[in-house]
Amino acid sequence: MQTKYINEMLNLPELRIHQILSINADELHIEALPLSDRQCCPCCESDQDVIRKGSNEPRTVRHLSVFEKKTYLHVPSIRMYCTRCEAGFVWTYEFVGPKERYSRLFRSHTVEQALGSTAAHSARMQQAPTSTVQRMHNEAIPVECERIYEQVWEEAKEAAELVLGVDDFAIKKGHTYNTGIHNLKGETMLDLLPGRKLEELRTYAQQHPDFLLLNPKAVVMDLAQAYHTWISECFPNAIRIADRFHVHGYVIESVQEVRKSIQHTLSPRAKAYLKANHRLLNPPAESLGEESRKRLETLLNYSPLLRSVWEWKEAFTTWYDCSLNFAVAKLGFERWCEQGDRIDHAAVRNTLKTMRNWKAEIVNYHQCRWTNATVEGRHNRIKAFQRRHYFTRNRSHYKAGILIECNRHRLLG
Repeated sequence: MQTKYINEMLNLPELRIHQILSINADELHIEALPLSDRQCCPCCESDQDVIRKGSNEPRTVRHLSVFEKKTYLHVPSIRMYCTRCEAGFVWTYEFVGPKERYSRLFRSHTVEQALGSTAAHSARMQQAPTSTVQRMHNEAIPVECERIYEQVWEEAKEAAELVLGVDDFAIKKGHTYNTGIHNLKGETMLDLLPGRKLEELRTYAQQHPDFLLLNPKAVVMDLAQAYHTWISECFPNAIRIADRFHVHGYVIESVQEVRKSIQHTLSPRAKAYLKANHRLLNPPAESLGEESRKRLETLLNYSPLLRSVWEWKEAFTTWYDCSLNFAVAKLGFERWCEQGDRIDHAAVRNTLKTMRNWKAEIVNYHQCRWTNATVEGRHNRIKAFQRRHYFTRNRSHYKAGILIECNRHRLLG
């Protein structure tokens, strides 16, 4: 059988294919020999006095699949002896580690699949035992995490105008949370710390001096007081920005509270129609299609109060999008608050109280227009990771897996 191009297919430059031992429906067995006649002594690092002293049983090494067949390489286990050092050793191959039954290419490819899915899925794809793939995955995680961790922090330290994003996500909603630190301009996740309370955040800053060495221009976060206190302590010169989508959520929530209060005053038919289409009140009107706009107009005709609070919500979106600069934004924010003062509803009053308390952080968006939108997308990736790896109990493995999941595609790209 022709073996001229098999070496190139298998990517094994140190070997030459001697013969094809067997082929069946599932497996391919290939006998391969080393190209070189000698190998350097591990003690003196010279091959001048190295001789062969026979061979042991051939090694069988699982390699990457060829034409969807499991491929096994049968290579000689050659005993070597250095007459100068009087040291005996066994021929070592670059494509496979000592005493290993899987080639390095097979291990790296299998781990690559497992990082994006699960060990069980990768095992099915590679037709290998799940426990073996899981072991390879666990061995590769710390090394890959350390490489990525160093790279993302080096980028953050060298960034000219670093913008950080800080946000939490739930491990168990209502009980346990983690806080992620993100480089928004670099599109990477820098670190993951347990908890979201101020004491836990301060402890992290004390234990990680590299974090305090960063020089961010701005930090984007939600309206949690603990985050703003922590960032003002760590980076007093940074612009603290209230995340636009979190802030906008308060306004949308007040619109829905008004909708619920007037819903009970309508006829059964109108009540059912308003309840079924209540989500049309949330997005900007310009993003809706023609049919959706007609239904929205029907909803707004049910109550002048609902129309006024919806227009107030639309004015907030316009303020975010159309303020030319920071000075104009401050004046526009006051006019928007005055518009809300004319709406007589408790939900609107509560929202306005929150907005005025956080006026500086909200208006700071117009000094540095960044949001945590990419962070929220990354949270979806983290949630998918947690569903796939629900069995992970080791904190270091859990953290390493999330950092790899959130960074590797961007760094590889």
